[in-house]
Amino acid sequence: MLNEKRENRFAYLVNAPMMVYLCCVLVFPMIWGLYMSFTNKTIGNPAEFIGFSNYIKLLGDPEYRRSILNTIFFTAVSIGVKTVLGMLMALALNQPFGGRNLVRALLMIPWTLPNIVVVYNWRWIFNSTGGIANHILKSLNLISSNIIWFGSAGLAMFTIIVANVWRGTPFFGISILAKLQTIPKDYYEAAEIDGAGMWQKFRHITLPEVKDVTILSALMSTIWTINEFETVWLLTGGGPNGTTQVMNVYSYKTAMRSMMLGRGIAVAVLAMPVLMIIISMLTRRMLPGDDKN
Repeated sequence: MLNEKRENRFAYLVNAPMMVYLCCVLVFPMIWGLYMSFTNKTIGNPAEFIGFSNYIKLLGDPEYRRSILNTIFFTAVSIGVKTVLGMLMALALNQPFGGRNLVRALLMIPWTLPNIVVVYNWRWIFNSTGGIANHILKSLNLISSNIIWFGSAGLAMFTIIVANVWRGTPFFGISILAKLQTIPKDYYEAAEIDGAGMWQKFRHITLPEVKDVTILSALMSTIWTINEFETVWLLTGGGPNGTTQVMNVYSYKTAMRSMMLGRGIAVAVLAMPVLMIIISMLTRRMLPGDDKN
């Protein structure tokens, strides 16, 4: 009994710094943010409790509802394209060829670069005057005049999706590749003996084996994509006319430009249930358990 108490005290002592850290950087800011979302706090003025007023006004704001739809579309398309391209990238890198390790390292560069560097590269690529995208299209005689990429609703959304996909695809590719390399070659040899073709081997062996890691990568990337801010803000600023304004950009504009800090925080609080569901799904897949089988 005495030894058990000593072990418990030791466990509390070891975990105490971590608990203090979590309270300082996670629990306290979350409680403070939740409280501020129920106030009329503006920058430079004291906060007054106003109940659910911020949430009611947000749900009735067409601009906020549009930002939700933009976020859903941006996230869904980006995740779908990254999953497909990541799968193709993993399958290609899993094949033996000269310089494979070098190619793997080079294809990781987009994911390792600072996001601001990536964004400004894409701003130059899609620049309406002097951008490489217009230059290539003109060289191929596909266009006769410069395309204003950031001035059209559809094209502006296209640019932020391209930038996000370019940066995020290597994460999918490397994650799936790591799983591909654990699949026993005996599976494919047995399938070839049975007369299975390339598509049959992919459908019945490769896809089931990499399914879990693909879903896991998609869940993690979904969290990152929903929280995307830099790419959208630096490329389009949410324009034109709010067509690329995702929730984080709307929150920033509300809190920092309109000075309504309480309402801006309420935007983030409204997104928390969705993120918590995704995190819960992610945790169940990452942590082993009997209920998973």
